[in-house]
Amino acid sequence: MPKRNCRRTENESRIHEKAVKIRKMTDEQLVHYVEDRVEKARSEGFNRGKEQAQKPEPVDIKSILKDIGDIRGIGAAKLNDIGLILKKYKVGETDA
Repeated sequence: MPKRNCRRTENESRIHEKAVKIRKMTDEQLVHYVEDRVEKARSEGFNRGKEQAQKPEPVDIKSILKDIGDIRGIGAAKLNDIGLILKKYKVGETDA
């Protein structure tokens, strides 16, 4: 015997109404409903992941070039090429 309406809590009534609405859907409506829910969950998950992703710490390119310049055999021309490559890939770029 089904539970009487007067004995349902507010939350149970909401869930029951939603379940009845879903049961009355046609196959096409049901497929669209589920696909929409999946897409919404996917986009929310993507946005949360984007928010939680750690931002890379900026790297001082000039200090890297100074350290590389201290290596024997690396001249000014080679150091300039390395600097251009770092700037091309924007490795954390801070020109402090």
